[in-house]
Amino acid sequence: MVFCSKRDRKAREAALLGAAARLFARKGYENTRTLEIAREAGVNEALINRYFGGKEGLLMSVLQGEGAGEYLRISGLDPAEPDLRVALRKFFEEGRRVVEERESFMRIAMSRSLFQPELAVAVREKIIDRQMELLKQGLQDRLGGVSTEQVEACAMLVGAVSHTFNFIVRKVHHMPDEKIERVFDLLTEVLSLRFDPKTVSSSPASG
Repeated sequence: MVFCSKRDRKAREAALLGAAARLFARKGYENTRTLEIAREAGVNEALINRYFGGKEGLLMSVLQGEGAGEYLRISGLDPAEPDLRVALRKFFEEGRRVVEERESFMRIAMSRSLFQPELAVAVREKIIDRQMELLKQGLQDRLGGVSTEQVEACAMLVGAVSHTFNFIVRKVHHMPDEKIERVFDLLTEVLSLRFDPKTVSSSPASG
């Protein structure tokens, strides 16, 4: 792939980040040379050291999202959708779309985080924690009378289920789509019944 337009630093950084993400996912971090990344991006190899301090710094930037925000597309519940059941289902569907578009990045983040604690922390702070905040806000807006602890637990459950089933179960273990969709349907139904604002105040567990 040749990168050919008037390239300022931001564009060259984005090209390197995108090329690195693709090659790391396809060949592995150790097996990818900086020269390959530069050629894929259509820029001079020396820019990797200049912009990122080397290949390890480039990987950190991919995982931390510096200059590569497209790989960190996170979301909460649709603020325009008042119905909790519909909002949850939309969230799971969006999670699947993100995995389809960002699978290579997610594989990098998962594999490297297992062996480098500092990268695991960066991924958590840049992706997981930010998404939890968005989910908590979206749930809090819909769940009247529910404690902060319940909202946080619900947000963690929804986020974890979306990631686990859309990425690990679907893409890594190749579970059939219909089985995964049944899980999403069941969780959506259970949470909607348990936390529906119209019934939560009368639920024995809500007090």
